[in-house]
Amino acid sequence: MQPFLFMRTAFFVFLISVFSIGLRAQQGPQFTHNMYNHQFVNPGSYGMSDGITLTGIFREQWLGFKDDQGDKVSPETFLVNADAPLRFLHGGVGFGIAQDKEGQIKNMLVKLGYSYHANLGSGILGIGINGNFNNKTINTEKLNAVDEGDPVITGLPTDGVMISDLSIGAFLQKPRYYIAFSSTQIFETAKQSSTNDGLNYYKNRRHYYLTGGHDIILPAYQGYVFTPSVFIESDGNVIQADLNIIAKYNNKIWGGVSYRYNDAISLLVGMAYKDLEIGYSYDIPTSRIAATGSHEIMARYRFKIERDKTRTGYRNTRYL
Repeated sequence: MQPFLFMRTAFFVFLISVFSIGLRAQQGPQFTHNMYNHQFVNPGSYGMSDGITLTGIFREQWLGFKDDQGDKVSPETFLVNADAPLRFLHGGVGFGIAQDKEGQIKNMLVKLGYSYHANLGSGILGIGINGNFNNKTINTEKLNAVDEGDPVITGLPTDGVMISDLSIGAFLQKPRYYIAFSSTQIFETAKQSSTNDGLNYYKNRRHYYLTGGHDIILPAYQGYVFTPSVFIESDGNVIQADLNIIAKYNNKIWGGVSYRYNDAISLLVGMAYKDLEIGYSYDIPTSRIAATGSHEIMARYRFKIERDKTRTGYRNTRYL
C-alpha cells in the first residue's frame, strides 16, 4: 500500500470510529504518547530498532479529581518497557511492567514476549506474542456500599487476584511509514468467587489496536519531519481514537498536537540528546469531567547494537 493511500484509509477508519460510536475509556491504561509506546500494546514491535530500548512513561490524569469523601481518585499510571533485537532468534524480545491506579482499584501488569521478523521488500514485518500477568487489588475499606453486607464488596479478596492471558500483534515497518494491528487479553480470562455465588471478581475483555503513521518531508524544509498518525483502540463494544501530528526539527526537538474525540486535546513537546529522548504532554479536557488537565512524562534511552549490514531499511527511532 502506498503511504498516502494508507494514511487516507487510516483517516477514513478514524472518521468512521469517532462519528458512529460513542467513545470512552477501556480496561487498559491510557497514554497520550501512544506513538512512543507500541511495545506495550503490540508484541510484534519487539526488537524493531537498532538496539536495546528502555522506555518509561508516567501519567497523572484529571488532576484534582476527588470522590465525595474528598479522597484523591484521579488515575495514575506508570510503565517501563524494554525490548531488544536478537539475531540468533530471527527477531526480538520484550518485557514490560506497568501499574495503573484508578480510584480504589490498582492493577500491576507484567508482559513478556517474542517477535519473529521477516524481511518484506524494503521493510520488516514483526509477528509477536506475549504473556500477560495482571495482579488486581481493590481497597475495600474505601468502598461505601449502598446496601450493608453487599456480597459484591464483602466477597472481594483482600490480597487481590492474579490473572494471566496472551496478546498477539503484527507490526509492519517501511522506510517512511508503519502500520500495526494487535489484540490483547485474547482469552478473556476471569477470576470467580471461591464460593458458589457465581460472581466474577474480575474478567478481562479482549482489546484490539490499530495504529499507523507516515513521515512527510517537505522539499523546501529538509530539516523538518511531519508525522501524522492514528491510534485506535476497541474492546468490541466501544472505540477510542487518537489523531496525532508531530513535527520534529533536525531530530533534536519536537512538538505536536493530539486529539482524542470527546475527551481531550493534548499538546506535546520533547527533545533528544544523543541516545536519550524526553517528552512531555498536557491534556486539556473537552469532556464534562470536573477536573483539570492531565500530565504525562516520557523518557527513552537506546543502547545501540551493531546489526547485520545486509538488513537494510529506514529506522524511525522516534517510534521504535
